[in-house]
Amino acid sequence: MPIKTAPALAVTSEQRAELTRMARSSTLPHRAVVQARGLLLAADGVANQEIA
Repeated sequence: MPIKTAPALAVTSEQRAELTRMARSSTLPHRAVVQARGLLLAADGVANQEIA
C-alpha cells in the first residue's frame, strides 16, 4: 500500500526561522530539538511515516 503524504504544514518564514534555530540548538532539551526537526520535515511535505 502506498504511503499517503499529508498536506505540508503551513508555517510562516518567522516560524520556520524559529524552528530552524531550535532544531540546531545545543542548549534546548533534546525533546524540543526533535520536535522542531519533525515540524520542519512536516512543513517540507515529508510523509508522517518517514518522519516517525
